[in-house]
Amino acid sequence: NPRTIPAMIGRDWRGVTLLATLCVTACGDDGGGTSNATTSSPGTTTGAPDDDTTAAPPTATDPPQDTTSTGSATGTSDPTTAPTTGPGPSTDPVTTEPVDPSTTTSTDTTDTTTGTTGPSCGVCDQPNQQCIDDECVTSCQGQDPGPCAPEQVCDVISGECKTPEPDACILAGPAEACGTKSCGPGTVCDGADTCLAIAPCAAVACTDDGQCWGDQCLCNREVSCADPSLDLLNGSFSTEIGGIDFADDCQAWMVTLRSGPDYVRRLTPDGVVTQWTGVANLNMGEVKVLRELTVPQLKAPLPIVNEPTEPDKIEGYGEVAITYTCCAQCGCQVNPPQGVARLVEENMMTPLPLVIVAMVTQGTGPFTGGNATAANAGPQGLTWGADRVLYVGNSTANGVFNSADLEAMTQADEFMFMSRVTASAPVSPVHLVVGLDGGDVYRFNVVTKQADFVVDLGANITSFSHDKFTGLVYAGLSTLEIVNFHPFSGEVAAFDTMPAQGRVAVSPSGTLYYTPVRYLVAPAIKITAYDLPDTF
Repeated sequence: NPRTIPAMIGRDWRGVTLLATLCVTACGDDGGGTSNATTSSPGTTTGAPDDDTTAAPPTATDPPQDTTSTGSATGTSDPTTAPTTGPGPSTDPVTTEPVDPSTTTSTDTTDTTTGTTGPSCGVCDQPNQQCIDDECVTSCQGQDPGPCAPEQVCDVISGECKTPEPDACILAGPAEACGTKSCGPGTVCDGADTCLAIAPCAAVACTDDGQCWGDQCLCNREVSCADPSLDLLNGSFSTEIGGIDFADDCQAWMVTLRSGPDYVRRLTPDGVVTQWTGVANLNMGEVKVLRELTVPQLKAPLPIVNEPTEPDKIEGYGEVAITYTCCAQCGCQVNPPQGVARLVEENMMTPLPLVIVAMVTQGTGPFTGGNATAANAGPQGLTWGADRVLYVGNSTANGVFNSADLEAMTQADEFMFMSRVTASAPVSPVHLVVGLDGGDVYRFNVVTKQADFVVDLGANITSFSHDKFTGLVYAGLSTLEIVNFHPFSGEVAAFDTMPAQGRVAVSPSGTLYYTPVRYLVAPAIKITAYDLPDTF
């Protein structure tokens, strides 16, 4: 008969060794020039029009506007190019994709990581079993009640019963009922009957009776790219910066908040700056890049092929979206209306076409000061869902949460929150965290359309950014505090303090960046970097 032991011999007990580990990180497009984009190498200034780049920020009575720009951009574009499904850069020749956390099943895991069936073991084929010395040994994973001693916990990464220690890499905790399944540590229920992987795990393992836990979990942060240096980030790239984000290949993206036409800029790690001009006289607020939610890993050896295969163009990871914002006093163009735009580099006439049309909405936070009216205009709380759908708050009224499905070419009202949305971020294939005016945080399920309260951060929220290694969400607050919180447990911890009003963003390099909203902050305040933990 199978027997249970409280400790295993590490990760290799499953009897499988990965011949290769592949992290397929996604890039944006290659930055090919268009008539609306300008590119400069390190040391070359790529700026706004001559009459705006050196001008001091407007006063409280002079919100961002351009009295000389009255026309709207011409030309149309279809911003809804159908995506392919595989993550990764368009130049990656790999034909085997990493694990899709939203579709991994018990079959995916047991095909490669189960024990064996031996003459003395009988059937020993569950993902938490292995035939050792003709005996079927079951680890502590997926057992209820668990076999661990009262002072120990079941670490699902190793399958061992361990005594919790402050610096130990242990992933443990209660399971969550999910239809006929039970979602253990490293997973979360999709709201129906499927367990999904969340950081620090990239896949899900399940027994035949529906006990699931996180698989392919990491204890040490894997870094596959290097960010641009702080000198480059604080150079021409950040002139009149309003928001920042990073792609999975460590390219930095920003938007401006300024008087006159606004810009989206990209900075490569080697210092090349490319700039795109927005539509007419519309201010910009936030920039977000579609990124991986967990560290992807290879689920099968690379195939052997006789002929090299031309890689398909990958559209998905690396895509960039921005908010156009408008306040009633800003003199904004009303045709076309402001809202959310997606960057389409190959669109020579209109590289930043609207995908969500928005009304003028206004808040009193999260930014403060006499010039903050423009910075607090809507829409706000822009993010990508893992399904390549864009989400944003306050696009038609304060508290309304909207979506834009780029494949279906539809726009919809998703939810009505009780107060204004100021930040959001994806934390699982179906969950977004949404921050509201005042500091309340909710977890919104894009499938069930339900919102659950997570935590009250106690202050207005300027920004959210998800760390795909630890799964924590970092928040910038109006008090200048930076905190992190777990999006499913609600546990909050202090992290650091911003030097002035601004936003935060996590880079795949394991660095958190603060960026000022330059329109509100003195030129002496620069982009600042903070190291994040490199162990789980």
